[in-house]
Amino acid sequence: MTRILLISDTHGNLDIINELALKTNADCIIHAGDFGFYDEKSVYRLSHRELRLLITHSKFRNQYSVDSDTKRDQLIEIIKKHTLLGDFPEYISGDKKFNIPVYAVWGNHEDVEVLKTIRNGLQIDNLFMLDENHFYEFEQNNELEFSLYGLGGNFLVSKKLFDNPIAGRCGKVWSTLHQFGALYKNVIRKSKPSIFVSHVSPGKEPLLTRLIINFMPNFWISGHMGAPFTCVWNQFTIREINEALNWFDADISVIEEHIKSGQITEEVMLAYEIIKRHIPKKDFWLKKMWNINLPDAKDGYAILNYSDERFSLETYSRGLKLNAK
Repeated sequence: MTRILLISDTHGNLDIINELALKTNADCIIHAGDFGFYDEKSVYRLSHRELRLLITHSKFRNQYSVDSDTKRDQLIEIIKKHTLLGDFPEYISGDKKFNIPVYAVWGNHEDVEVLKTIRNGLQIDNLFMLDENHFYEFEQNNELEFSLYGLGGNFLVSKKLFDNPIAGRCGKVWSTLHQFGALYKNVIRKSKPSIFVSHVSPGKEPLLTRLIINFMPNFWISGHMGAPFTCVWNQFTIREINEALNWFDADISVIEEHIKSGQITEEVMLAYEIIKRHIPKKDFWLKKMWNINLPDAKDGYAILNYSDERFSLETYSRGLKLNAK
C-alpha cells in the first residue's frame, strides 16, 4: 500500500509537514500550494498588502494594529521579528530537510523570484515541484500505478492568462494558458489512474475545470479555500448534467480577444482549443473525477491510500469550534 499525505496552505510553517508525515506513516506528500516559498529577501519584494496579510493571518495579529496606512518599514520590522515568512530559508540552506518526498505546486501567495530560482535548478532535498515541465509516474514491477501532475498559482480569467510563465509579482503568482497547453503536451500517458493538483478549487473556476476535464484525472487535489474540513465532491454530486453544462459555459471573450491578436504561442492555442472542445451530454465524466479540497494544514489533512489498483481516502480535521452562549 502507498500512503499519500495530502496537505495545503502551510504558509511557511513547514515543520508540520514532517510532523504529519511521521504521525500518519506516509510514504510521500502532495502539497496543494501556499507552501511558503520565501527567502530572506522576500520581505522586500512583497507588496504592502501581502505584508499586511502575513501579519493579520498570523498568531500575532492581536498584538498589532495594521492597516493600509501602516508604514512599510513597520510591517517589515514585525515580519522579521516574528519570522512570519516561515521556515523555507532553512530548507534552502540545508539546516532542515523533508523526511520523505514532497510533491508541491505553488499557491497564489508566494515569492515568484524564489520559484524562479527553483525552476532554474535550486535543489531542495526531497522537494519535487509540479508544473508544466515536471510530472511523475509511480511504478511497481515495471507497471504504472498512478501518475501525478499539477499546476499551481491563481487562475485569473483576464489578460494575465497570457503572461509569460512563471507569472507573478510582489508576492502573488498566477497560472497561464501557455502552461496548461505545455502540460497537456507533456503528460503523454493520461490514462488512469492519475492525480492532478492545483491550488485553486475547481468548484470556483469553470474554465479551469473545462481544461482539466480533458486530462480526466481520478482525483483533483486543491486547497486555497480555508474551509475547516476536507471537502470531497464531484460534479455529479452537486449538479445535474444540464446545470453542469450551463456552468461550464462561462464567458471567454477576454481569451478570444487575445487569440485574435495573433501574439500567442502554440501552447496557448492548444489550451484555447481544449477550452472550446465540446463537452458530451453524458454523465460518465461527471461521475469519474473526484475533487478533494483541503483545509489549511493547521486545520486538517487527508490520506490517499493506493493498493491493489484501488484508492481509498481518510480525512482528519480539528473541526468547528462552537462558541457557547
